[in-house]
Amino acid sequence: MPIDLEVGGVYLPPIAQALLLALPIFLLLDWILRRLGVLRFVWHEALFEGALYACVCATLILVMGA
Repeated sequence: MPIDLEVGGVYLPPIAQALLLALPIFLLLDWILRRLGVLRFVWHEALFEGALYACVCATLILVMGA
């Protein structure tokens, strides 16, 4: 069971922790995909990046809940 994290007297729920933790992972994946040239084949880049961030967040939430 995930616990609430306290930052400066403010409690962050587990979903906020997952969203914050997913950001550097997403940025790393995005950088790798750009370096490999994968994003050239994507029709709508912003939509793809939003979906990629959602997938990273969902994966972290599943891992945190286990």
